[in-house]
Amino acid sequence: MMMNNKLFFKLIPLIFLIFSIGLFSCDPPKEESQTEKFEKDLKSFNNKMDNIGQTMEILDAMQNELDDLEQLRMDGKISDTEYSTRSNEIKETFGRALAQREKVAPATGLPQWAKNLSLTEPVGLILDPGYSQITSVENNDEGFNSVLLVYSGSYELAMNEAERIAKQARIPISKDYLDAKEITETYGSTPIKGIAYMNFDPFVKDAAINISITVDETGILTISAVDVEQMKRQFERARPAEN
Repeated sequence: MMMNNKLFFKLIPLIFLIFSIGLFSCDPPKEESQTEKFEKDLKSFNNKMDNIGQTMEILDAMQNELDDLEQLRMDGKISDTEYSTRSNEIKETFGRALAQREKVAPATGLPQWAKNLSLTEPVGLILDPGYSQITSVENNDEGFNSVLLVYSGSYELAMNEAERIAKQARIPISKDYLDAKEITETYGSTPIKGIAYMNFDPFVKDAAINISITVDETGILTISAVDVEQMKRQFERARPAEN
């Protein structure tokens, strides 16, 4: 089932980081024969693909629950307030399950390489360590730089801080977000809340370092940065050798 636009741009940083770590992390090299190495790498690669499949199943399950909840609201069986509360509980439960599946170090702030990109942290919002994660190119088990920071606070402040951070780092508004906004304005649908700034087109075109700054309808602000070049090199090292 297709994700709605609000959930799509909210989940992009988390989904992208999960995919990145699941596909490209690998173990340090050891002395072994070519046959042993091939069999080991193939098994590791298959396991990682299985993990990605399980991750997508979790995302599908979450989306199904959110769709059911949305239908209840449209049918008038629950109020907007109850919908907001219950949808946040669903996202919280599934989101933490996804974050905890990945053995990634928690992040406490922006690393220096991200600050060098003119990224800054929001002022007046609270960092959520349950979601926030970081990887490092210096760690052989990870092999590339990435950071995911998740903040909570008031919706208005999150929107203002996202605009400030994006403007300073010169990150434009996402094309997907603009398209979704145009559709809702054209067809008179419920206006989209939140915002998404990105310097790449998800699953279509990457930047050297993919950066996204998003705010969802509840005021959750997410900053994500992934060094795609390092990630691709790590993938090549982790890919099973051909015969």
